[in-house]
Amino acid sequence: MKKIWTFFLFTVFSFTVSGCFCESNRKADDSLHNLYPRLAMWWPSSWEQSADDMARYDWIGWSPDEDETVLASLKAKNPNQLHFTSISVTETGKWDWEGYPDLMKEVPDVWFLTQVGTTLASGIDSLVTDIPVNETKVGEMELFIEGDTVACGSESMKVISVDHSAKTITVERGYVRAAVSHTAGERIAAHITFWPETWVMNLSLQCPLRDVGNGDERWIDWAYRKYLPEIIKKQRDGFLVDRIEYGESWLVDGDTRARSIDADCSNTLVTDEYAAFDASWKTGISALFPKLRNMLGGKYLLSNSFGAYHTLLNGAVFEGQPGNWNETEPDTFEDWKNYILGEDGYLNTSRTGYSPNFSLVETYEIDTYHTNNPYTEPGFVPNYQKMRWGIATALLGDGYFSYEIGTNGHGSLGLMWFDEYDNAGAGRGYLGQPDGDCYEIQDFGGDGKVYRRNYTNGIVLCNPSNQSVTIELENSFKLIKGKQVPSVNTGESVRSVTIASHDGRILLRE
Repeated sequence: MKKIWTFFLFTVFSFTVSGCFCESNRKADDSLHNLYPRLAMWWPSSWEQSADDMARYDWIGWSPDEDETVLASLKAKNPNQLHFTSISVTETGKWDWEGYPDLMKEVPDVWFLTQVGTTLASGIDSLVTDIPVNETKVGEMELFIEGDTVACGSESMKVISVDHSAKTITVERGYVRAAVSHTAGERIAAHITFWPETWVMNLSLQCPLRDVGNGDERWIDWAYRKYLPEIIKKQRDGFLVDRIEYGESWLVDGDTRARSIDADCSNTLVTDEYAAFDASWKTGISALFPKLRNMLGGKYLLSNSFGAYHTLLNGAVFEGQPGNWNETEPDTFEDWKNYILGEDGYLNTSRTGYSPNFSLVETYEIDTYHTNNPYTEPGFVPNYQKMRWGIATALLGDGYFSYEIGTNGHGSLGLMWFDEYDNAGAGRGYLGQPDGDCYEIQDFGGDGKVYRRNYTNGIVLCNPSNQSVTIELENSFKLIKGKQVPSVNTGESVRSVTIASHDGRILLRE
């Protein structure tokens, strides 16, 4: 455990540029919401959760088909609350194909982002389930594995088994896209799936061109022309575009998500580790966002992207942060630093791009894709320390905070409310306004650093380092008098406070 004195360090860092990693001349805050901590929520359950609970947040992300009467009732309770429609252009799911069958039947198979494939060895009718193919492997890499879905013309199939010696794949026909006859030589390739029951689409400029009635187009052109206008008919305050990254080569993991990417549908492996593909993907999306903003008529536009393209947006969601998405490995300072302090990190993203900015630190109780919901278990107790680390991280910047059970359900799994949100019931906005930028108050070298930010009514201390720290304060501050973790939020007046690794604390001025 280390001990430091922030009243001295505050004076030093106030006059040295090197002591502050935030922009010293940051844009004036013209957001609609000035109650700190700022709070947001993604996908609450409007049919199970109370309007009073949902109305407490500054902004909410909803699905396109959410009940508009519910949203109107929330606006009546909280006129400043904003509603964003959550949309995706990177993936299509069963709901697209079942909800918009006439629209989606225009999509050719080459607009999916698929793996390296092969061709049919002979023609088949719509009933054959043992599919003859020319190859089942490229070198040692399998083209098909059990559980894959494969695209072939206007049909998709589910792989049940693979016979490498006979060069056949046994499939379930008509999986989501209807079974049809196929001729010899048609391309057949495995879809790339990131989220269950979805298929990744090809937003890169390597996507093959096809004419589906309006001249040659790629997926990104057709999505802008027909797909997105259909799913964003309900015009709300803005739009949250899900999963928009600089590239998609990270999807190649050799097994479950993808063993390869074949963006141009040539059935050949790339030799540049997907550098050209990622660059083409980035170019495609960079061209889409200005067009999308124009389509939306100037409404707010943010993304779930960890800061990618932040100069084109009204902010980004930093999903699962702080956290590491792998419960078998510990969180590290480097994990936190990359997502929070980098060029495309939360601090910079929350202060750049279009105004106002709605960037969100979205911290999860559980980091993996669990289907069980611990919130429903008797005696469930949230991970209060993880929540404190998350909210302290958010308060280092100018964004919003959300604590949710996990990515597979978001707010619908349970709306948790914490003493730190409203000073244990005293009221929202208790911290006042930010008083300058955040700054370093301790450097543990390879183990990380500790940070502080001042507010008019209090201070925020964030310890993402791998060490516990005791901080000596320049004046007396009061701890929140909490009800949930009274051993931490004691309500005492203190001149020092000990903060564990991966923890944070809010203190109030006396």
